[in-house]
Amino acid sequence: MERTHALLGKAECLKQTGDYVGAFRTIARVPYSEISDSLMVVSRFQAALVSYLDRDFNQAHSELLQMSFFAKDSMLYRETLFLHVLVLNEQRKWNEAKTIAQKMVVWSDAPAAIKDSLLLIVNTTYNELNYPKLKDKDKAIKWATFLPGSGHIYAGYTGEGIMNLTLQAASLGFIGYHIYISHFVSAFTIGSGMFQHFYFGGINRVQFLVDKRNYINNRKFNDPVKEQIVQFQVVLY
Repeated sequence: MERTHALLGKAECLKQTGDYVGAFRTIARVPYSEISDSLMVVSRFQAALVSYLDRDFNQAHSELLQMSFFAKDSMLYRETLFLHVLVLNEQRKWNEAKTIAQKMVVWSDAPAAIKDSLLLIVNTTYNELNYPKLKDKDKAIKWATFLPGSGHIYAGYTGEGIMNLTLQAASLGFIGYHIYISHFVSAFTIGSGMFQHFYFGGINRVQFLVDKRNYINNRKFNDPVKEQIVQFQVVLY
């Protein structure tokens, strides 16, 4: 037990300095098989927290799942449920996040009236109609492949789509004109090089734009919900 407290203390120092990887590695040395459930919960929570801060949401989720699996009493980890909600939000598992948020409210000792009020907020927030509208990367690539510029427009960047289409059309025009005036070398070296650059560059670019659009849409939903869940934690625990 003393070793675990020492490791947690060291991990806290590393966390305060922003060394989340070092903090996680320190907590990973905790002898889980030798400690109580309550201390296990504290350790797993800290491991999940530093992973969350390091944006390693899969690892954070794994720590939280192990915590809930090995803890014999759910009341031991009810105060950590808020983090589970935040992690699931980042993983875009909003239906699962809704279930955990409901448990967070129901398992608290708050009066029934407060629970009913907060559950209403949870159910309203986690309505599927409110979930971020995410773009399909494969669909965007197909659009960009068969109709240049359309993938950019699908991702929500109309200006870039029009520009990409214009540049590809201009490069094809360059090829056609130089073939017409019998400058075949220029047509098939400079012209084809330009076209391939804009064509394949456009396909690569559209993948970045889809990720960017999805990130923006996620943040529009997740950031306000994050503040809401943290406020719930303050009220309930």
